[in-house]
Amino acid sequence: MLISEFGGEDAVIKLIESKCRLEGDPRVVVGFGDDAALLRVGGGKLLIVTTDLLVEGTHFRRDITDPCSLGWKAAAASLSDIAAMGGLPTFGFVSIALPDIEVSFVEQLYEGMNAVSSRFGSRVIGGDTNRVNGSVAINVAQLGEVEEGCAVRRSTARAGDRILVTGTLGDSAVGLKVLAEIGLEGGNAEHPEVVGRHIRPVPRVNEARAAVQSGLVRAMMDISDGLGIDLGRMCQASGVGARVAAERLPVSESLRRAAEALGADPTSLATSGGEDYELLIAAAPEDAAALARAVEEATGTGVSDIGEFVEGRDALLVAPDGSHSTLQPGWKHF
Repeated sequence: MLISEFGGEDAVIKLIESKCRLEGDPRVVVGFGDDAALLRVGGGKLLIVTTDLLVEGTHFRRDITDPCSLGWKAAAASLSDIAAMGGLPTFGFVSIALPDIEVSFVEQLYEGMNAVSSRFGSRVIGGDTNRVNGSVAINVAQLGEVEEGCAVRRSTARAGDRILVTGTLGDSAVGLKVLAEIGLEGGNAEHPEVVGRHIRPVPRVNEARAAVQSGLVRAMMDISDGLGIDLGRMCQASGVGARVAAERLPVSESLRRAAEALGADPTSLATSGGEDYELLIAAAPEDAAALARAVEEATGTGVSDIGEFVEGRDALLVAPDGSHSTLQPGWKHF
């Protein structure tokens, strides 16, 4: 049976988890099934461990991104996972598989990684290199730490909780469409905001810290594969459903302009576009407004209330006229 027939990436992760048998190890607070693992190391803090693999042709194209931005994005994806657990990044380990490529590519790649890592207090301190005859592959293993009282998971949302998201959604997806249509030079000239959101996403480390320090977060994860699939993952992990109000989706004017130029639908981009690296947060209804204010006051980043977690299992998009449809999933590997 092929992976696509077996149920895709999430089903394979569950299969792998069943083979690894982590039950009974008191050091493991969270293993599989969240943005990152949480491990007890003493001193009132938990070690956060995550890893992300980017493969040329699947996650990036070298003809529409520069090496420095590629390094930035590779590191930012893992930094976002640390943020999603409520923590602060510390150290990264990077493994790269390269063809016999110009040394300047490697130099600029690591300049980008170091730029975003140092911005959030992390450093790349090791890794591995290997040669391939084909596509470039970059794997970032990122460490972080979080106080036990601030660690959050995706599996603790409750029916009745409000659904909050930071920033705006869909910018990265339309940025990719722009790059595919008119290339890096043209994209930077005509739609620099959305192109920047795609090639140099900013992980919401500061926003996540402000959220967890407010003490009002019920559950949290990052939006890496698109709202449709990631909200579905939070619902599945928490045993709830969701209702998202289409008119409440935070969509930037830059996205609207680019979508109009490309003939794309802004709502579809906001719900199914991946690589936004915004935060998806569940909060009790009486706490949602205060949590949003805490994040906005601390960081300047807007927080939108886009709907409600409900009893059931379905994640639905509700139109202004009351009609509803299943939230379309975003990025799937299989």
